[in-house]
Amino acid sequence: MKNSIKLEIITEDRLGMVLDILNALYNENMDIKSLEVFPKRIYMKINKNSSYNKSILIKKIKNIRGVVTVKKTDILPYEKNKKKLFTIIDSLEEGVIFVNEKCQIEVFNKYCENLFNTLKENAIKKHIKEILGQNQLILDALKMGKNYDNLQIFINNKNKKGMYISTARAIKDDGNKSIGSVILIKDLQETIEIANSIKYKEEEEAFKGMIGNSVCMENLKEICKSVAKTNSTILIRGESGTGKELFAKAIYKLSLRNNKNFVTVNCAGLQDNLIESELFGYESGSFTGAKSNGKQGFFKLANKGTIFLDEIGELPLNIQCKFLRVLQEGTIRKIGSAKEEKIDVRIIAATNRNLEEMVLKGQFREDLYYRLNVVPIVIPPLRERKEDIQLLVDNFVKILNKNFHKNIRYVDKKFISKLLKYDFPGNIRELENIIERAMNLCSDNILSDKKFIINTSNTLIDNKNSESGALPLQDIVEKAEKSAIQSAVNEYKSLRKVGKVLGVSHTTVMNKVKKYGIVCK
Repeated sequence: MKNSIKLEIITEDRLGMVLDILNALYNENMDIKSLEVFPKRIYMKINKNSSYNKSILIKKIKNIRGVVTVKKTDILPYEKNKKKLFTIIDSLEEGVIFVNEKCQIEVFNKYCENLFNTLKENAIKKHIKEILGQNQLILDALKMGKNYDNLQIFINNKNKKGMYISTARAIKDDGNKSIGSVILIKDLQETIEIANSIKYKEEEEAFKGMIGNSVCMENLKEICKSVAKTNSTILIRGESGTGKELFAKAIYKLSLRNNKNFVTVNCAGLQDNLIESELFGYESGSFTGAKSNGKQGFFKLANKGTIFLDEIGELPLNIQCKFLRVLQEGTIRKIGSAKEEKIDVRIIAATNRNLEEMVLKGQFREDLYYRLNVVPIVIPPLRERKEDIQLLVDNFVKILNKNFHKNIRYVDKKFISKLLKYDFPGNIRELENIIERAMNLCSDNILSDKKFIINTSNTLIDNKNSESGALPLQDIVEKAEKSAIQSAVNEYKSLRKVGKVLGVSHTTVMNKVKKYGIVCK
C-alpha cells in the first residue's frame, strides 16, 4: 500500500487560493511532500497519516471557494519531466555524471554503468575520485567550478583501466556560485572509431563520382584529401574529358569551407566584353545596360567559400593582370568603383592547355602561372589508366539503365576488349558517349561488340542498300565545317582565336566543338 497520494486540483484564478488549500490540509494534519503551482492548476504529493480518508480529504478541498475539481493522479509534472530527462541522459552514447559542490555523484547514466562496470546505485553519493581516480587536474577544476574541454585522461581503478576524453561544464546559481558540474566522458578508442567513420563517409561522398581503383586514381584521391584542409591555390591539369571539375568538387567537399559557396566559372564561356564584370562585378550606372543596383561578381559570390575557374588558360591577358591582384592582395575592385574590397576565397583553377608553352609565347602571364601553380594536380588521361575502364562501364550502364529505362545486365567481353584497345582522345566523356550510343542501339539486355561505334565516321545507317554513293549536301557541309574547326583548333589552341580566325563568335565555336566532339588539346 502506498504511503502517499498525488492530487491534481483545478481551480479558478483568484488571490489566496493556494493559501486556503494549504490551511485546509494543515487543519487535517496532512504532511505535504511536494507542491507545484501553475495558473488554475495545483499539483501536490501528500503523505498519508493514521486519520487519512481519501473521500473526506477530497471533499474538504472541493469545499474551498474557487476549486473546480480534485482528482487523483499517478504522476506529477516534475516527476514526468524528470523521467524524460533521465530517459534522454540514459539514451546518450557518452557518459554523463553530475557532481554537487562537494564532488559527490548525483547522476550516473547507463553508459557510465557499462563504461565503469559500476551500477548506478553503487556510484550515487560517492566522491568522483572513486570513479575517475586521483586526476588532480579534473578534481581541481570541479572543486573550483571551472570548465574544461576534451581533456584526455587515463583512468585506472578496480573496475576500469584505459584512456578517455572528458569535458566538464560548471553549473552556477543566480549569484554565480558553483553548485556542481556536469561531466561528459567517452572512451578514446570509441571516439577515434566514430571520427574515422565520419571521415570515411565524408570521403566516400566526396569521391562518389570519381570511379576507379587504379594506383594513379588512389594516389590522386590521397592528394585531394591532403590538400583539401589547406587554403592553398590549386591548379588541376588534364586533357579535356578527364573529370577536372569532379576533382575540384571533391577537394571542396573535404575542405573546411564545405558549408560555404562553391562557384564554378567556365572562363572560355565568358564573352570578351563581359569577363571583367562577371568576375569582379560592377557598380550601378557603370556602363550602358548595367543594372541599376549593380552586380556582384563571381569572386564576391564565392567569398568565404571556393571558386573553381575552369579553362583558366582562356583568360585574356588584361584580365589575367587583374586576377593576379586577387591572388596577391586578396582584393577585388568592381567596375565603376574606386574602392578595393577584401575577399577570402579558396581558388581552384583547371586547364587542358600547356601553360608553360603559353608563357613562352607571351599568351599567359608568367607571374600568374607561378601564383596558380602552388599545388599542381595532374589527372592522367583514360588511356593511362585502362584498368578503370570496366568499373567506369559498369557505372555508366547502371546510370543509363535508369535514365533510358533499359535493363542491360551484361557487357560482352569483346565489347570491353575493343574499349581496352582504344586510346580515348575524349577520355571519360568519350567513353560515356560510346556506352550511351551502344545502349541506344541495344534492343536486348546484352551490350555486345556489334553495337560498338567509336566515331561519326561509323554511320548508324546501313549503306549497303543505298543505290548511290553520294552524300547529302548537309553531310558534306558538316564534314567540311568540322574539318575547318579541327584544323584551327590544332593550330591556335584557344577557342577565342579560332572564332576570330573563322569569323564567327566564340559561343558559336564552342557549340560546334561540342556538336562534332572535337578534342581540344
